[in-house]
Formats: sequence, structure tokens, C-alpha cells
Amino acid sequence: MNVIYINGDILTMKEGQDSAEAVVEENGKIVFVGDKQKAFTYQRKDSRVIDLQGTCMLPGFIDGHSHFVSVANSLRLCDLANAKSFADIVKLMKIFQEKHGLKENEWLIGTGYDHNFLKEKKHPDRYVLDEISQDTPIYITHISSHMGVANSKALKLLDIKEDMIDPQGGRYGRDAKDKFSGYMEENAFLTFQKRVPMPDISQLFDLMKQAQDIYASYGITTIQDGMVTRELFALLKAAADQGIFHQDIIGYLDLAKAGDLEESCRPYFEDYHHHFKLGGYKVFLDGSPQGKTAWMLTPYKGDHQCGYPALQDDQLYQYIETSVKQHHQIIAHCNGDAAAKQYVDQFEKVMEKYPKAKDIRAVMIHAQLVRKEELKRMKAIGMMPSFFVAHTWYWGDIHIENFGYERACQISPVKTAVEEGLPYTFHQDSPVVPCDIMKSIWCAVNRKTRTGISIGKEQAVSVWDALKANTIYGAYQYFEEARKGSIEEGKLADFVILDHNPLTVNTKDLADIKVLCTIKEGNIIYRAK
Repeated sequence: MNVIYINGDILTMKEGQDSAEAVVEENGKIVFVGDKQKAFTYQRKDSRVIDLQGTCMLPGFIDGHSHFVSVANSLRLCDLANAKSFADIVKLMKIFQEKHGLKENEWLIGTGYDHNFLKEKKHPDRYVLDEISQDTPIYITHISSHMGVANSKALKLLDIKEDMIDPQGGRYGRDAKDKFSGYMEENAFLTFQKRVPMPDISQLFDLMKQAQDIYASYGITTIQDGMVTRELFALLKAAADQGIFHQDIIGYLDLAKAGDLEESCRPYFEDYHHHFKLGGYKVFLDGSPQGKTAWMLTPYKGDHQCGYPALQDDQLYQYIETSVKQHHQIIAHCNGDAAAKQYVDQFEKVMEKYPKAKDIRAVMIHAQLVRKEELKRMKAIGMMPSFFVAHTWYWGDIHIENFGYERACQISPVKTAVEEGLPYTFHQDSPVVPCDIMKSIWCAVNRKTRTGISIGKEQAVSVWDALKANTIYGAYQYFEEARKGSIEEGKLADFVILDHNPLTVNTKDLADIKVLCTIKEGNIIYRAK
């Protein structure tokens, strides 16, 4: 059986043939793209004809960077995104604990608080969380996922003591009396999180099914998990073997902890197995600009600090060299301009020894404050940025506070990447923010903060260039341009159907465009109610 799509705006995202009257899909692949009359030459007795009724079809959206398992896991946590004060956090956590019937010894976890929007304008401490319970282990994660706070019981259970020494690229918070406050950031917090018990595997499988549905509701047919530990690889592999995935999941191994894992994982680097594969390695180079842990060349406004690096130059060189020698892609978390410069510097040094290093298509994740100088250099070494462009709206006002207006306007410099001829992608770093592709496209085109301030209009791009980020360039980032990213004959029948054409609506309404249907290899995986 085949399916013929007609009577809609079909945006192919193919240069030179950016639209078509009809598409024919058969056995999960596109067999025809062109005029409606010729499409009906493919019609048979069992053919289905789908009348798009004036809606808009595009290639299925490709996630530039997120944390799939964390999105799944977040579905069992207390959402603190709307907390406006410490009292709100305490109240919401108590309600969640009672509603879900959590026992005294079960971990109570909250996620998504943002100190920037709390009345107190600071992070809570362990004593605030002790107000919820001194017998239940509790911790909460900042919306950036780079920092968090634990109560006294949780710290005791995981043997985190007063005399803990700050790890490289991390910090334990101290109060005015130099006592451990329960606040942790970067590597200190990541180490703590990894030691917290996970739910049982059957519960995680159910959560992953729900998470896939969330991605599908935003038109996403290819999903990333951007930080896969040894344990998470085993979990994702088991889920794939159970046939749980109906979207493609691409994982990136934590290079700092990968060890000898590469050899046993090699088949997953080569191709999908039940919709799961490995794309390469991930490293962290700094922290969060809204949390003032991103590594900057110039101090934050009204401050003497520049954040700090997560890795020394020689460590980063070794990681890049490992990726190049194994011919695996490397993606690096870089928010600050100092981190971006370090990444480019060390990649160029590796290229002196390995001239073909550019073939691995290294990716700079976030690229929040990358300078024009580094973007120019990135083109020469085959490195591409994946912009967290939604920062302009979610934290644009905070960036103006932290950097001053002029520097804040250079957050997510997408237009510079366009002018330099660099491929680029957009991402939402979910669960940091919802995996809403159309919201990111709105942000890239409009560049407005929550309070309506225009932030770097000179870095705004056209709707067409914004759409490229999660279609044609998304496929390129994953070395899948031969099978995804555009509506062309021979490629997978991965589609998203929108209620309006992004190219024809008023640009201020882009974020209001709704996903009506998401199709993966010819199968409907989401339909709006």
C-alpha cells in the first residue's frame, strides 16, 4: 500500500525545489515528490489519498540536542517551574509527596526551579528543604540542570560531608559561617545526581514511552540523548531490544567515563538497532550563563568573576584526539566565549596531527556566547554550532542583567553563522525547556525577551533559515542527510503536518503554529485531538 498526500503547502526544504504539489510514500520511504497529476500515476486499488486541506507538511523535525532519558525521568518529579519563592517550593513539594503517596524513605525530587525568578533572588539551602521533611531524602534541580540543592537527609545518605573538597569544574556552596549549605553546582552536583537511586526498569520503560509521545507532539521524529553514561547505555539498549522506540534515538556517550565501552558499543556507532544508535561522544567545557558558571573571557557585569572551565586544555586535547582516532563525532557543551575558544583552540591543535579531523563534524552545543572570530575558525575545521536560541526569550532579561545589553544581544549569534556559511541546528536542551521546535523558530526570527525587549535584532534570521536548523541541517549534524531532513525521493517518510505555513503567517505568530500530525517512516505517531 502507498499513501498520496495532496492539497497542502508541502515545504520540501530542498534547495532549488522548496515546494511540491504532492508526495507519495510507500513502505516507509518517499517514492515521489512533484505535481499532483503525476502523483496519481502511483495510485493503486489499496492506495490511500490524504487531503491535507490547506495545512502545511514539512520533513519531520530533528532534535539538535536534548536529554531523552532525563525528559522521561522528569515525568516522575515535582515541577517547580512556577515557584516564585522558597515557600512555594516547600508547599509544592509537600503537595507532590502527599499526592503520590511517597513513603518516608523514598526520594522526593523536584525540578525546574529558577533562582532568578524567586522572590529571594538566590538558591534555597538545605534548611529550606528540611522544612519539607528531615526524614525523607530530598533534592531539587535548577532549571539549567547544572546546579541544585539537597536536604540534610539526602546529604547524609550519600555521605556528603562538611569537609568535601570542590571537584575540578564544580563547587559546593557555603553559608556565611563557611558551613556546607547543601547547594552544589556543575561537577559537584552531577556527581551527587549519579549516586541517587533510579526507579525500577519497568517504570523507566513506561516513562520513556510517555517521553516519546511528548517529542512527537512537537513534530520531532529524531531525538537526542546528549549525555549517555554506561548505565544509561544499558537502559537504552534494553528499551530498544524491547521494541519500545518508534522514533530514532541518538545517544552520545560521556567521554570522561566511557573507558573501554567503545569496543562493546561499536555496532551501535555504525547503525540503528531497533531505532537506537550512538552518534559519538559528549564532553562538558563549562556551565550556565544564567547561573554565572559559564566560562567567560570578560567578567560578568558588576562582578569580578568569569565562571570557570570544566576541563584543562590537555584533557580536552586528549578527548578530541580520542574521538578523532576512533572516528566518532564529539559534541561539547560550551556556553561562554572562553569555553568556545578553548574548544576551537584544542581542535585546531588536534588537526595539526590529524588533518582529517574535520570529517567527524564536531558540534559546539549551546554556543551561547561564541564570538565571530571562533565561528569563522569553526568553518575551517568542520565544526558546527547547535544554538540554544530559545535563551533569548527564556533568559534574555537575565542575560541583560548578567552581561549588559550589548553583550546580551550577541547571545545565540545565528545570523553570523548564516553569514559565515556554517550549518547549524537549534535545540531546547529538554528537559530544561519544552522540546518546542516552533517556539525556537519564533525566538530565532523575533529575538524578544519575556518582558518584550528586543535582544540582538541584528542576529535575527529569516523563517526559511530558521526552519533549516531542525530539518536539513539537523540531518547533516547526524550524518543522515542522505535519508532525512528534506522531502525527497528515496528518503524516509518522516513528516510533520502543521496547521499553518510558517512562511506565510505573521512572524509574531510562529510560536502559535500547532502540530496536527507527526509521521515516522509512514506511521502516524502523533495526531492532535
